[in-house]
Amino acid sequence: METIVSTQLIEFLESFPNGATIVDLEGKILHVNPSGCQILGFKLSEVVGHSITSIAPGTDILQVIREGKASVRREVRFGDKLLLVDRTPYTVDGQIVGGLSIFQDITDIDQVTKKLSEQEKELRYFKELVDQLYDGIIMCNKEGYITMINQTYCDFLGTTIEDSIGRHVTEVLENTRMHVVLETGKAELGQLMRVGDREIIVSRMPLREGDEVVGVLGKVVFNDLRELRNLVEKYNIMERKLDFYRQELKRMVSAKYSFSHIFADHPMMLDAIQLAKRVANTKSSILILGESGTGKELFAHSIHESSARSENAFVRVNCAAIPKDLMEAELFGYEEGAFTGARKGGKPGKIELAHGGTLFLDEIGDMPLDMQVKLLRVLQEREVERIGSTRPLSVDIRVIAATHRPLEELIKQGKFREDLFYRLHVFTINIPPLRKLERSILTLAAHLIKQLNRDLYTNVDGMSRKVEEIFMSHHWPGNVRELHNVLERAVQLAERGQLEDEHLPVYLQDKRMISVEEGISLDLEAELAKTEKRIIQEAVKQCNGNKVQAAQLLGIHRASLYRKLEKFQIADI
Repeated sequence: METIVSTQLIEFLESFPNGATIVDLEGKILHVNPSGCQILGFKLSEVVGHSITSIAPGTDILQVIREGKASVRREVRFGDKLLLVDRTPYTVDGQIVGGLSIFQDITDIDQVTKKLSEQEKELRYFKELVDQLYDGIIMCNKEGYITMINQTYCDFLGTTIEDSIGRHVTEVLENTRMHVVLETGKAELGQLMRVGDREIIVSRMPLREGDEVVGVLGKVVFNDLRELRNLVEKYNIMERKLDFYRQELKRMVSAKYSFSHIFADHPMMLDAIQLAKRVANTKSSILILGESGTGKELFAHSIHESSARSENAFVRVNCAAIPKDLMEAELFGYEEGAFTGARKGGKPGKIELAHGGTLFLDEIGDMPLDMQVKLLRVLQEREVERIGSTRPLSVDIRVIAATHRPLEELIKQGKFREDLFYRLHVFTINIPPLRKLERSILTLAAHLIKQLNRDLYTNVDGMSRKVEEIFMSHHWPGNVRELHNVLERAVQLAERGQLEDEHLPVYLQDKRMISVEEGISLDLEAELAKTEKRIIQEAVKQCNGNKVQAAQLLGIHRASLYRKLEKFQIADI
């Protein structure tokens, strides 16, 4: 390191307030300053000599070194931190010998900036609302200087907003008592006031922070007290509605995907997409069937985005993830005081929030029977009633349901209502599992590799013949989700060139072609079950018994993993 990195540079970086790393031409870490170690959460001895990509996957420092061009002001996610990174080639005597990264933690700055942006937006909306009111509005700070006045009041006084802001209220408004309200802290409502040769009716209200008076608000109506009272009531109603809708909008989740996000070149997938597009603009319920990881939620998002309801809410409910005891409150909401711990003011349910939009019921096959009865009533009557309420609310919703479970079998077992099933599957979209897409698996893998290259700053240009054979022979129980996870891991390990079998997870490296000559049974279901059980056991073993990590590795939902563990009677490893 002494021949590449000068002592003077190291001494400078030791006292540098931002983080700094130096790597050689191969990306091996030569030095990290104290600030960098603190930001990254590593000790110097833990990182020196290691590849920079093992510490920060996806870094473009090697590209910077190869091209000899700096990469500046890049925002990079590192764990739960947001870093601002500058990367530049490091030269000695005009020759590039490595790379230098300078970075700082801007997580708090980013959060504060977003919060300020939201506050500025709300303030702008408030000012626009004030300017649209028929009332004359004026506001002063605790010293009596005008901080806001709307155009209506300025027109009445014969002045301008620019000339009024910053002046004392007594200089702009004759006979005012706003400074008196500042002193007394008592509101004056419906008071007569003379301005020039005209009498008007005004209200003056102190503005408080806790017990302290920090300003005063004045409202003016030009004609009579009755009109003032009507306008004040309308203003207060508007204020309450604005606050309510602001809170509800924060709860709502818009659709994130469209049909352009779905890659398809197999006839089965193309047929599913074509049907989904045709039924998107209908009002009928849709049932999406497919195994875990096939993209049922992606189809639901796309259908909503292509429908006439796309401007309204897309509300997702995972029926398998919500505990049975909380399901009713989540779906139907509750009134204040409906039960112990109920939030003050009550809470609207998911069905109510989806009014005018789409309600997506994921894993509908796991919904408890008692909830199925109540959901059926909502679909039939188009009404929802909060817990603790006696007044039903009309709702206009479009329901999309999805499940990987065989609903017909559940109906026979008495675990799913037949009438709800027929209510939901007006249109049924079947998404084929990945293993049925034949060689489309390889074209899909190539498509995902291109996406991952862009996201991870890698340069993988394909798959080896052996990897293709493994992909074609694998059962893919986790479907597209599993394929994406496998490729994300492999692409980061390979970084460039072709993917080899050594870049794949162990359970795929050991994959062998099954043949009849090896004495394998021709019972397809039995062999698939054996293979699925072996893969699940291997995944749980690799994750040291951690079910959450094992589910992520397999590309399936945690609830699905627990069901499979019970099905195959797999004990903790």
